[in-house]
This record gives sequence, C-alpha cells and structure tokens, in this order.
Amino acid sequence: MRIGLFTDTYTPDINGVVTSIVTLKNALEAQGHNVFVITNQPSILSTTYEDGVLRLPGLELKFLYGYVMSSPLHIQAMSVIEEIDLDVLHVHSEFGVGMFARLVAKNLHLPLVSTYHTTYEDYTHYVNLLGLKSVDQLSRKAIAKMSRMFTKQAQVIISPSEKTKKMLLGYDIRKEIAVIPTGLDLTRFATRNETRMREIRESYNLGTQPTFVYIGRLAKEKSIDVVIDAFAELLKRDVEAKLLIVGGGPSDKDLLHQTQKLGIQDAVIFVGPVDSTDVVNFYHVSDAFISASLTETQGLTYIEALACGLCVFARPDKPLEGIIVDDETGYLFESSEEFADKAQHLLQSDKDLLDQFKTNALEKASTFDSSKFADSVLTVYQRAIDTYFGRYVVTAIEQVGDEVFIDFESKDSDERMVIDHYVFERRGIEVGRELSRNELNEIEDDQAVYEAYQLALSRIGVKDYTSFEMSEYLHKKLELTQEQVDIVIELLKRRRFIDDDRYFRDKVDYHREQMRGNQRIVEDLRKRGFEADRILAALEDEDYDDYTERGVRRAETFMKTLRDGSSRQRESKLRQHLQRQGYGFEVINDIVGRLIKDEFDETDEFESLKKVMEKSTARYARKYDARETRNRVVRHALSRGYDYDMIARVLEEYENED
Repeated sequence: MRIGLFTDTYTPDINGVVTSIVTLKNALEAQGHNVFVITNQPSILSTTYEDGVLRLPGLELKFLYGYVMSSPLHIQAMSVIEEIDLDVLHVHSEFGVGMFARLVAKNLHLPLVSTYHTTYEDYTHYVNLLGLKSVDQLSRKAIAKMSRMFTKQAQVIISPSEKTKKMLLGYDIRKEIAVIPTGLDLTRFATRNETRMREIRESYNLGTQPTFVYIGRLAKEKSIDVVIDAFAELLKRDVEAKLLIVGGGPSDKDLLHQTQKLGIQDAVIFVGPVDSTDVVNFYHVSDAFISASLTETQGLTYIEALACGLCVFARPDKPLEGIIVDDETGYLFESSEEFADKAQHLLQSDKDLLDQFKTNALEKASTFDSSKFADSVLTVYQRAIDTYFGRYVVTAIEQVGDEVFIDFESKDSDERMVIDHYVFERRGIEVGRELSRNELNEIEDDQAVYEAYQLALSRIGVKDYTSFEMSEYLHKKLELTQEQVDIVIELLKRRRFIDDDRYFRDKVDYHREQMRGNQRIVEDLRKRGFEADRILAALEDEDYDDYTERGVRRAETFMKTLRDGSSRQRESKLRQHLQRQGYGFEVINDIVGRLIKDEFDETDEFESLKKVMEKSTARYARKYDARETRNRVVRHALSRGYDYDMIARVLEEYENED
C-alpha cells in the first residue's frame, strides 16, 4: 500500500505520538509498504518534501510548549500528495495538519483512518485557570462535539486503549473503533550501550545508588508532583536513592521549586529533554520506572520501561490494566506512603526479586512487538478501503487467446479488467469471488509486472543487458514503480537472463581484446551500472607490463594507418588516439617511448616530407610566383610538424636537381 501519515508532531520532536508514528512507519516499511509523512515545520514561508516527509508551513506557539500550528489550506502540498498517489490516509492529529488531511481525503476521494491519541478532557485546566466547575463542564461538552466532528469523516477510528474507546463511545461517536495499542521496536530497547550508560552515571553522579526514572513531558496533567512527593516519602526512611526526571515542559520550574521546598534537590536530577535515540540509555541506567499520570491513552513510556526489563511503579488506571500487574511487572500505588512501602521492599530484597521483575517485564513487552502492531493497523486500512470503495464481485470471465476479460460489479459501479492468462491463473480468480479495491489494484500491478517482463525478454533476445540498463529501459518505456521494476529484474536474474557478474567479466575481456585502456573500460562499465570501486579492483589484477604491452599493440595497429606526416605529427596523433582508447598519460609515455625508434625512422620521415612538399608545390605554383610558392610550401610543411632543418634539406635537394 501507499500510506500517508498526517501529524502535527514528528521528529525531531520527542513525545508519545511521535514514537507511535515512527514505530508504525518503520514496521510498515519493513513489510514492503510505501509510507509518507505529512507534517509541519516552524516556518510560515516554505513547503519542503524530502525522503518521503512533506513538511507544511507552520507557526510555533511558544505558550503551548513549542506546538506548531499549521493552516488547513495548502495548495502546493495538495498537488504533491496527488502525485504521491496514496491508497489510504491515516491522521494522528485533530487540528492543523489533521484538518488538512480531512480536506485531502475529501478532494482526492480517499479513505481516512483516524487515531485518537489525546484525551483532551484531561487538558481543560489550560483554559479553566480558575478551576470553575461550570467552565470544566462546558469544556468537556465542547470536546465531545469537537471529537464527533473530527471523526465524522473517518471510515475507522483507532483507539490505543479500551479506556479511550469507552470515552469516545461516551461522546456518542458512531463509527467503528478498533483498539490497537501502539507497538514497539523491541530490538531498540534490548540493545545496551555500555559506554553511553557509563557516561550518564558519571555525568549525574549516580554511583551505585538505586535509581528511579521518569521519562516524559513535564506538565500538570502528568502528575509529576505526585512522583516527587512519593519519592520524598521514600527518602525520609533513610533510603539512599536517586530520581532522574527526563524531559521538558511548562512545569519544569514549579517541579524544581517543589524539590527545593522538600529539601530533596540533591537526590532529584532534572535531565531536561534528550535526543530520542538517547532515551533508551536512561532507562538502562535505572532500576525502576515511576509515573503517576492518569491521563495516558495507552502509557507508551510504561511499555518502553518494561521492554528495558524495568520494574514499573504506577497509579491504577484503565489503560494500564493487564500491563502493570501488581507484584508481577511492577507495583501499583495510590499514596506516597504506599509507594515508599513497596519501593523500600524492592530495594531491600535480594537480586532474585529484580531478576523476576525483569523476566516478567520482558515477557509482557513482547506482546507489543511492532510487527504485530503493523499487522493490526493494516487490517484497519483494508477495512477502511473496503468501506470507502465497497467490495467488487466477479460476475463474468471470458478468455480470448492469452487475454482474460473479467467483469466486476459493486454497489456503485461496474468495471471490466483485461489481464494476461498467466496473471489470471496465479490469482485464482473465479465467478462469484469478492475482491477489495486494494486487491484489484494488486491484480493490475501484477499485470504491469508481467507485461514488463515480456518486454524485457524481447530486448534480451537482441542484446545482453545489465540489471541497471534493463531497469533504465523499463522506466523509459513503461510507467512502473521502482518496486515493480525490481520484481522484473529479480525474475530475470533468477532465470539467468541477466547475470551481472558474467556480463562484467565478459565486458572486461572484450575491451582487453580490443586493446583498450583502463579509463575507457571504467567509463563504459560505469555507464552500465557498475560501481567504480569494483571495476578498479578487477583491473588492478593485471600486471603493468601486460597492460603496457596491450597499449603497444594498439599503437602499432594505429601507426599502420598513418601513411605520411612528420614524426612529431604522427606522435601527436598516436597520443590522441591512445588517450581516446582510455590510456593514461604515464602509460602513453611508456608506449610512445617503446615505439619511437621502430616507428619514427628519419629516412621514412624525409621521404614523407618530400611527398608533402611536392604536392603543395604543385598546388601553389598554379597561383603564385616562385618566391611566394616556396614560402607557402615551407609554411605548410612546418604546420604539418616537420623540422625546419629537414625542410631546408629537401629544398636544397630540389635546387641541386634544378
């Protein structure tokens, strides 16, 4: 499929939504799908498209912690997306880019899937500064109305948890809602960078003390103040421990002030935002993860902590049910005292308890593998496509020669497709079978590949091709994707119609038989798609004396075509010829040096000069007097590269004859 992921936030931003999108993109691409990201950037002037990421103009809102707001209208971007030719849109935002995605879906007639990442009712405190109940109620009603409006156009909605699905149903949203927790690239969390971990321990003076870590945004709804209070209660019990708070946000100064007020500022370390690639190292230097947030749609950082084998401390919350299991994958707490009791028990127990938590954590995290995540999302994409375009039923099949005519019927239209018999047999199509729009597209793709393969066979019957040359030819002749061309090339290789290694060897041997120089060989093979390093490595195997001897044979053959001319002129022509044949300056000097005595005999040159002067004398004598004729003959001979002393000798010989 060709999939467009629309989002207001993407790398280099660090948050749960970005993590979810990056994980999904990588997992889908690993299965061979083409994934494009449409997001924004803090520039109101430019639209950029690079490496499958289309960034729209946006305005950074400092008071919303750097959130970039984008307009829903982007004419240039709409044209780019139309050229990308998407099969399905997957929107991860409600505003800005999310609104643009809905406009794209409407204008380009494409199915839309929406993931509801954010429980907006947990963020009403940003507008209800006085904490008024009436304002809170109005805000929640507005959120319900907004959610219905934003999900109205989607064919299917993805919810990261049952809690979020229940909330959406409470908003009276009457759409299919699929619960799909975000997956993880487990290999990323399994890898331990001991060098970087040692640097972190030394930088923050962690020593051998037990270390707790919180990773995420520093904002009121994340309840980090509860974490700090609970950690302070633990320290009151003469337990030595450190708390790393990794991330940034609008509450950072308030939280720092809280630690100072509690007198625990030396034990609580505010790391600040870190690069997404470095986050895993902060998990690995820690013994346990702690968060008190009750606003998570899924709790991705909890799952990341489990994937690193950490014991997790959390408050009971619906999205965490079955993930953070008390005394199995971590501990649940509802008060500072309860956290302190359970944390103290963990730290004072032997190593076996931590090892058991690690085993349980890794087992639980394995259920969130990113490939399973991608499979679930792909199923939703197909349902969205089927819902949008409808199903197609095969109503008739007629075969004429090698062509098969297939009639399809859907609730909105009838279609006819013509495919080759080979493709028809491979797909197992029969009357009465139901197919999705995506399956029809795949059949059309199969047909395009088959036609390209037949064209390639007809060309190979005329001359040999490298895989690069055939790829270029097919792109020129047919409208194919790179993936389709790659399939054709792979088929040709598998059936030995294309063998790049054999072609390479044969071409090198051919050029050597033609007595050509290495530069000519490199130039020719590079045009046929071979890397310069490979060509040079093959040519270096030849002994230099053998190489020079080949050049001498080429020079001797060429010299036979030079009937007259001065030695200087013939040498110049020879050098030019050898250069055209691909020999370098140093080699040419060696070749000419070996030929100079044999090929450039002075007697032959004297006789050659006499012929040149005789012809030019006959030509000029018809127009000029004797003096002018003599001058012109001399100038002509000099222009042909002959030495003046030799010219004078010829003139003297003529005068003696007269």
